[in-house]
Amino acid sequence: MNNFKGIHIKEHKNNKEISLHNEVLDFLDPEYVYVPLVEQGGTFTPFVKQGDKVKLGQEIALKSGRFPIASHAPISGEVVSIDIKKWHSSGKMVPCIQIKNDFLETAVDTIKPNNVDELSSEEMVNKIKDCGIVGLGGSGFPTYAKYNPNNKIDTLIINAVECEPYISDDYIKVRDNLDDIVVACKYILKITNAKVAYIVVKKTKKELIDIINKKLDLIDNIKLFLVNDVYPSGWEKYLVKKIVKKNYQILPCEVGAVVNNVSTVLAIKDAIEKNIPLISKTLTLTGNGIVNPRNVHVKVGTLISDIIRKNGGYIDYEKLYFIAGGPLTGKSLISDEMVVNRSLTSVVILEVVDREINMECMGCGKCATVCPVNLTPVFINTAFKMKNKEQLDKLAANKCIACGLCSYICPSRIDLTVNVLKAKEYMAKR
Repeated sequence: MNNFKGIHIKEHKNNKEISLHNEVLDFLDPEYVYVPLVEQGGTFTPFVKQGDKVKLGQEIALKSGRFPIASHAPISGEVVSIDIKKWHSSGKMVPCIQIKNDFLETAVDTIKPNNVDELSSEEMVNKIKDCGIVGLGGSGFPTYAKYNPNNKIDTLIINAVECEPYISDDYIKVRDNLDDIVVACKYILKITNAKVAYIVVKKTKKELIDIINKKLDLIDNIKLFLVNDVYPSGWEKYLVKKIVKKNYQILPCEVGAVVNNVSTVLAIKDAIEKNIPLISKTLTLTGNGIVNPRNVHVKVGTLISDIIRKNGGYIDYEKLYFIAGGPLTGKSLISDEMVVNRSLTSVVILEVVDREINMECMGCGKCATVCPVNLTPVFINTAFKMKNKEQLDKLAANKCIACGLCSYICPSRIDLTVNVLKAKEYMAKR
């Protein structure tokens, strides 16, 4: 971590621009939603059965375990199925609760304004938990777990770096909702007793920097922090090291820090002020394969295929890549019949361009020069193919953060990221 590696992605700015300046599309009335019963590798137990009537915001399933968290109905209507399978951003088909929309938006009684001034820190955390708020930067980690009272927190970090190509949702959130972000920061500062909060963006975002500086000019404990326009400068460990000047092993709370994505912070505000569960979200729908690249505000559980139809459809290319998540960290799927889960950040749809590929490793070492955690992906790839457990241990395959840089930089187009992750999974099963 002392010698952070990263690279400026070629055409990075232009990739983001194609969705950045188009108006956000609201699509909040799908005929059906499919609420996934899988999150972060854990499974949910349904509270409902086929034929049940549900209200918007009603708890419909619970994931138990170390950090239990509920899932809520994004619409009001009738439960059609509790185990229908749909594609998921994990690259797998997962069981879902299917709900048919009655288009009445009948909400549970608990969704109503709170007197925030009367809420204790503990009550605020409970509302975050009860509303099913999870990390919206892609992690899906239950947010309330970060605010354990046993953790002594000094620093709050609001991650709006959004360093992966094509994705622009966080930029728009900061640009259009800065007042709400500041209010949410104040709530979290109260919860954690932290001394200061940092909103982190790239140095190249001049327009955004001016907006933030004007807003924070008279606020002492909320500050702007700038990072270089390199990938993956939005990596949590990198941000903590840059701001707190310390490394941690497992969680940022070990060094007195909490990191929240900017979208998560806005969801926290809705939970604390109005008891609104995480039933809708904004994601970036982009790429040269669709008619209108833009950010879309949709109900959790909406099918991407329905969103694309609502948005104008595809451009008529012979072949398209359909990528769930960013182009570097996401997964390519064979179908657009994929649900919007709570932690999905983007869908990128690109024309398939045939390129000459040399599948033999050239021994150039570029994958090692860019790895943020100082791994040698090509050696891990070889050791995994040979199932050499001793060598995989020495090469620390378990430290891979799945940033995708090794595959991106490889001139032979070897899919190193996938193979290193397979090695990591192989070692974990041991």
